[in-house]
Amino acid sequence: MYKYFLFYLFFFASSSTYAQNAEWRHIHQGNRAFVKGDYKTAEFEYRAAQKLNPQSARAAFNLGDVYLAQRNMQAALEQYQVAAKGESNKFLRALSYHNVGVAYHLNKQYDKAIDFYKEALRNNPHDEDTRYNLVLCQKQKKEDQQQQNQQQQRKSKQQEKQNNQQQSQQQQQETNREMSKESAERLLNLAQQAEKQTRDKLQRSEQPRQKHLKKNW
Repeated sequence: MYKYFLFYLFFFASSSTYAQNAEWRHIHQGNRAFVKGDYKTAEFEYRAAQKLNPQSARAAFNLGDVYLAQRNMQAALEQYQVAAKGESNKFLRALSYHNVGVAYHLNKQYDKAIDFYKEALRNNPHDEDTRYNLVLCQKQKKEDQQQQNQQQQRKSKQQEKQNNQQQSQQQQQETNREMSKESAERLLNLAQQAEKQTRDKLQRSEQPRQKHLKKNW
């Protein structure tokens, strides 16, 4: 998605004036490898350029591109920030801030991305790519917030439903306990009544049977 909408693949070609310069030769070779997608070789060449000139903003910038292409956001951010601090040219510094913004943007850290896009525009107010990314980032931030709010609302409703179910279950359990208690008391009463009836029968049967003489005289 971002490959087509975020214009972060900026890199510097070597000038013929510096063709003999070892630093620029490594940068040029790194650029060729980068275009081919050979990021391992590109990283090696840009690192070699940095060893020759640790203050090279161009090498740091292009190395940041290598890491960004591989979604190594932290490493990309470090290199772009080195490039931004070491670059005196406002146009090139704007490119560094632009790509710092892209790295944060891809990581969905929208607030930081917006800040760096704005910083890039302060250095180059006419950069339409940065302006596009800024608007896109603000739009996605709003959509993300709306989605989070919807998810929170759904979560709250689910929690409320779960609480209601638990409350209903508790009420049912209370009802069952009350019914069980009543049933036990009823059974106990029946047992006591049956026992009393049996005892009464026994008492009657245990009385001595008296003989009566017929009084017909």
